[in-house]
Amino acid sequence: MKTLTLSAVLAGRERGGSRRLAGIVLGVAVGVALLLLVLAAHSALGDRAARTTWPLGDHMTAADREIPLTDDTVFVSATGYYGEPDDYFEGTAIQRVMIAATPGSTVAVPGVGAPPRPGEFYASPALQQLLAETPSDQLGDRYGNLVGTIEPAGLLGPEQLLAVVGATVDEVAAYRGAAVREELTGSTYPNQNYQIIAIVGGIAVLFPVVVLISIVTKLGQAARTERFATIRLIGAEPRLVAKLAGLEALLPALVGAVAGIALFFALRPLAALVPIEGSRFYVTDLSVPWLVAAGVACGTAALAALVAYLTALRADLGPLGGSRDQRERAPRWYSLVPLCIGAGVLTAQAVMVTLGLPVPMPSVLILGGFVLVTIGLLVAGPYIARLVSRVGVARTKGAASLLAMSRIARHPRAVFRSVSGLMLALFVVTVFAVGSTTEEEPVIADAPASELVPLDALVMGLGAGIDVTAAETRQALAADVAALSEVEGVARTILVYWTDADVPSRDGFVMTAGDARSLGLRVAEGEEGRLLVDSAYFAGYATGVPAETSPVTAAEEVAAYPSLAVVVADGSPGSLERARTAVVASDIPLAGAPATRAEGADAASTSWAARYSSLAWVGIVIATLISVVSLAISTIASMLDRKRVLGLLRLSGMPAATLRRMILVETALPLASVFLLTIGLGFVAAWAVVVGLSGGYRDVRLPDASYLGLLGICFALAAIAILVVFRSVRAELPLAATRFE
Repeated sequence: MKTLTLSAVLAGRERGGSRRLAGIVLGVAVGVALLLLVLAAHSALGDRAARTTWPLGDHMTAADREIPLTDDTVFVSATGYYGEPDDYFEGTAIQRVMIAATPGSTVAVPGVGAPPRPGEFYASPALQQLLAETPSDQLGDRYGNLVGTIEPAGLLGPEQLLAVVGATVDEVAAYRGAAVREELTGSTYPNQNYQIIAIVGGIAVLFPVVVLISIVTKLGQAARTERFATIRLIGAEPRLVAKLAGLEALLPALVGAVAGIALFFALRPLAALVPIEGSRFYVTDLSVPWLVAAGVACGTAALAALVAYLTALRADLGPLGGSRDQRERAPRWYSLVPLCIGAGVLTAQAVMVTLGLPVPMPSVLILGGFVLVTIGLLVAGPYIARLVSRVGVARTKGAASLLAMSRIARHPRAVFRSVSGLMLALFVVTVFAVGSTTEEEPVIADAPASELVPLDALVMGLGAGIDVTAAETRQALAADVAALSEVEGVARTILVYWTDADVPSRDGFVMTAGDARSLGLRVAEGEEGRLLVDSAYFAGYATGVPAETSPVTAAEEVAAYPSLAVVVADGSPGSLERARTAVVASDIPLAGAPATRAEGADAASTSWAARYSSLAWVGIVIATLISVVSLAISTIASMLDRKRVLGLLRLSGMPAATLRRMILVETALPLASVFLLTIGLGFVAAWAVVVGLSGGYRDVRLPDASYLGLLGICFALAAIAILVVFRSVRAELPLAATRFE
């Protein structure tokens, strides 16, 4: 208690002490709030995935279709094959889940409850609004009668367009990905790889936050050193001084941590507005257990106290000269060891995967290597900056550069600490920017109709589980497809056949010559009957050459069976959506949603890899903003701690412009020392994570020009922060303050 009272009295009398304590409280509050937001977002991503992956299950086999439904089972069609959109409206994706269940089913549907009966459906609030604004023949007639609203427990977010549709067993069985389920529960992540990606992203964002908290707790270190020297002068032991330093750091850090919890709750509604994976969060998604929040707050305060205690204990303050500059212990070569080990682990496992060699515990190696690289950059930075500064001292001639490099050589850790946040931001930006290139943007091949099916042609696969060899089945399919031509706005309907590769000659699609001409294919003049069309014609990639057509042989004609149906709209308003609605509402057994080639290419952007790559931009923004704040705070702290030295330089006749150049060099040189290393390790880390987790299936590319723009934004914000610092501390360096020297 006496120690605490002594500290409070001296801190209160210290000039600027109240502002320093307020700065620590504010900085710790911001850091704790960001920590809690990152933890809450990580948890929310898993919870949202669990709410939306419940339709996914094992594929339905022929034996499954023979299993009679009971009250304890349901037949579910997954939302697409692996979660991609199952429906579209004017280019907007709509998820549709079809469920077949008994009237007394006990299986609960997330957000719905009892499964809907055939002809009924539940809709999300966003889909209900779209239905209300759209004519029923363009959208609503696809699903049946609306009987209820899907609650948030079954939705990705407020914007999700989702329909849970009641259906018969045969209707569900026709869809690929359908499964027999006893319980409709999802998984927090599609697989362990995506969980590792989420953890890596969380670590990449957490480290800049921790650096921010570390920088803030060192505000006013020079003023504290003077105070502690005074306490030593009146007889206090070094251990008592260290204890005093710990208590002094603990109190404002604890107050800031409690304020950070309150700030976290205040920021939740704002953070929930950020769209992730195409939808906002519900505010309730961004929550952390109270025990976790208390643990983060107490842990942050305890860490601040421990750092202050150890710093004061190792400083070995004497009763005299406490306010004088004390040289840091020089960093040693072994500061590079964590960085080298981390980079080696990441590179080795990625190379082994590329070569097809077995890798034990790849997830552990990736996480461990990534953490070591991130920590290694912080540990190795001062050593590298000191080496560069020692070389620079021997070669530089300007006063500003000489003074700056001399200080870097004398205080490498303190100087590098000021730019460590920005260095981590460059690393995080590189990792996220390079890693996101593994999911290429969906490209709609710009090709004429003679090479690929027209972009506005509605194409649908015909369902599995039907006997296409039976004559009556083929006749029924032909009649159902032909009936679509009666729909307003439909110009032509085409039934496309596929001939198996078992035929000795060729394989491909089979259609009539008239249908081929209507799609824009090149057909010989006077050619009639059925034609064999290149199998790549209905693909999404450009071949560069027109699709080949030729008459079918008798063997190919016999082997051909219905495979696709194509509907060509006349281009009038609403014609395409009326046609799509008519297809879905018809008796045609579909294997997937009717979609245009443009929509099929867009479906790639809804895959799990693409949705997780979109998180990279959120991480980039957070890391960049935190780094700028860290740079500004650390620069202010450095200048205030060196008021006496800077004041003496001004009194000795050094121009203010020279002082500013000196501070710029002190900021730029440590960052320049590790710039290429940081960028290179960011590339290596992103490549190793993507290759290692995908088993070599995925790779990364060089990022586009937007990456250079991101780096430019980082440096521009840093420059602005330094300019603001110059103006804010100008009043703190009065010449009169050091005239006594």
